[in-house]
This record gives sequence, structure tokens and C-alpha cells, in this order.
Amino acid sequence: MRGRRSGVLALTFVLLLAGGCDDPFAPPKPDRSAIAAAQHEIAATPPPRGQERGLAADQAMLGRVATRLTVAAHPLCRAELGRDCSFRVTLVPSPGANAFASGRNDVAVTTGMMRLLDNEDEQAAVVAHEFAHHIAEHIAEGGWRTQAGALAGALAGAALGALATEALGVDLGIGRIGAQAGAQAGRLAYSKADEREADYLGAFIMGRAGFDLDRAGVLWAKLTHLSGKGTTALLDSHPAGPERLAAWRRTVEEIRANPNAMPRRDR
Repeated sequence: MRGRRSGVLALTFVLLLAGGCDDPFAPPKPDRSAIAAAQHEIAATPPPRGQERGLAADQAMLGRVATRLTVAAHPLCRAELGRDCSFRVTLVPSPGANAFASGRNDVAVTTGMMRLLDNEDEQAAVVAHEFAHHIAEHIAEGGWRTQAGALAGALAGAALGALATEALGVDLGIGRIGAQAGAQAGRLAYSKADEREADYLGAFIMGRAGFDLDRAGVLWAKLTHLSGKGTTALLDSHPAGPERLAAWRRTVEEIRANPNAMPRRDR
């Protein structure tokens, strides 16, 4: 019985890992020297200053940027999803600097994020990143990984719980704890990889839309100043700013070498 349970558990973990290997893209992997150069660039960038645009100006800016990016994203949407994309971009009144993708086509940008942005190139980096999450289907994959992680954790917890109950005569609730831990592991398992892909695809969308990719890179310096995180930790959901900026600069070189190319895949 114990061997059968272990076999089911092993199969579950294999399926969990397979869920994150669906022909991913191949964003550049910056080396230490590139990350060090990005750290120096970030240190030389002044901390962000709050902009004084009104709500109407923010909405107009967001609308212009979203329209240009949506048109530029169509080739990627057709290649990845087999259809054009129709994004809904909303400005959300909130002081926190945030942007997120949800549902099938929805993107939200907070007024707090808008306060950080000096120009439409930086704004485009934010919006294109969220478009890329939809195009790469990260939202659906994240939900599946959470469910699979919960199942794997529950199975592992059940096996350990049975041993504990047999030894101690007490149910310690390890199965429930395992399910919670597995769900959390599923959420984090590929999240940094998803963010790297979204940065990478977002740059290609921006390039096709004609935005200034060099100026847009300042966004990662600003976000690093806000977070204070200079290195990527194991349980972080996003890569740290220096890594993102270094990868961005490498992606810009790739795009300039062949502006009409599609993003590379990790085959």
C-alpha cells in the first residue's frame, strides 16, 4: 500500500513539473557582469519623483499607449493563441504602485503606478508586460499549478500523516498542512520564469509599436528603488531589479539585431 501511494505521489510531481514546460520562451540569462552593470545603472538613476498629472491626463496617456501596443501585439497573439487579442485596460484609483493581468483580456494599472512614470515609453513597458502574461497564458497555467501543487502536497501530507498517526495515535492534520504548502509551492514554482517571459515578450511588443526601449528600461531602476531589493531570493515572485534590467538590455540588443524576428523559444 505504501509503495502504491509513493508511486501516485511521484506521478503527481512529474505532472506538476510537466505543467511548466509547455515550450517556453527563451529570455536572455544575464551573467554576473551584466547584472553588476545594471546595479551601477540603477545606483546612478535618481529615485522616482511623483508626477502631478491629473486623472484625465493619466487616462488619456494609458489609452494612447494601450492602443499602440494592442495593434503591435497582434502578430504575437496570432502566433501563440491563433487569434488577435482584444485587451481591456483599466486605470484603477489606488495609491499603491501596481499593475496586473486578470481574466482573459483584462489589464489594470493603478494611479499609484502612473505617478511613477515620466513618459509613455515607461508606461508601455508596464502595459506590454501585462499583455505578455495574457499572450503566454500565464494566468491559466498559474491556476493549474496551484491545484496540482495542492494535490501533491495533500498526498505527501496524507502519507506522512498516516505514519504519524500509526506511531503516535494522534491525527496531526498533516494532510491539510501539506495541501496548503503544496498550493503555495505551485504558485511560486514558475512565477519568476513567468515574469522573465513577460518582460521578454513585452519588449518585443514595444519594439513593434515603436516605443523607445532604452528609455523604458528606466522603469526597472525605479521599481528597484521602491522595493529596495537588489538580489533575487528563492521565494520571490519576481526577479530583482538588477537582473530584470540586465535581461532587458540584452533583449533590446536582440531586437535591434532583427526587428522583425519573433521571440526565441527554449527548444
